[in-house]
Amino acid sequence: MSMFNGLPTEEARIEKHDGIIVGPHQMLFAGDTIIIVDEKADVEEGDTILRALPSGKDERSLITNAKFFKKMHSIPSHYQIKFTKGKPQMSGSNQHGNITIQNAHSVQIGDNNTQNVINSFQYLIDQINSSDSSPEEKEEAKSYLKNFIKHPLIASLLGAGVGALLG
Repeated sequence: MSMFNGLPTEEARIEKHDGIIVGPHQMLFAGDTIIIVDEKADVEEGDTILRALPSGKDERSLITNAKFFKKMHSIPSHYQIKFTKGKPQMSGSNQHGNITIQNAHSVQIGDNNTQNVINSFQYLIDQINSSDSSPEEKEEAKSYLKNFIKHPLIASLLGAGVGALLG
């Protein structure tokens, strides 16, 4: 009799790095570990486990560690999976694409960057510098902006790029 007999396994699929979906395989969802009770499952770190929910949507679990255990006594061969929830994040080395730009005056390309924030602050600084205000008023306004950006909470949210605008 197997250790996993009687435990509530369910069918789930594995989405490979290249988008191909394999399975279904019998899996046991046990808190922070998923156990795949199929020694021939094609599973590795970076794959995503797709678990069908009653809503019809798939719960996505990104595999961070896949460890295989050979049969021992009444415990069958199986994989123990550690994971994080959600969609996989592409690392810089896996990203690729084609970009064509023609007759553009302003272009922004990025992924989860702070370019919009930096552009907004740069626009504000440019507006201050080009205003009809006195040099003292301009410096005072930029000083307020600089103090705002230096606040630890604001600095941590905006990143270093914005602080460099004001020196």
